[in-house]
Amino acid sequence: MSRRDRAHGHAQAILEHELQRARKQLAQLPDDRRLAVEEETARIVAALVNAVIEESRREPSLAWALASIYGPEPAWEPRVVSWAAD
Repeated sequence: MSRRDRAHGHAQAILEHELQRARKQLAQLPDDRRLAVEEETARIVAALVNAVIEESRREPSLAWALASIYGPEPAWEPRVVSWAAD
């Protein structure tokens, strides 16, 4: 699992926790509005994680911090691809 996947999983867990905390307030909205708020919030969280990951490619201290939280990127492993003859 990549660092990006681990970061997205962590962010998703935090989002679910925070949405659970806000359920009482969100319940006051019509179902379609509540769902729209939850979907937009998830989209924003995913975009923020992607932005942080991208920034870590330019900022060594951020890359180090992410590695300390989510571990190093897995080593690249060559894959064998089988091509069937026609």
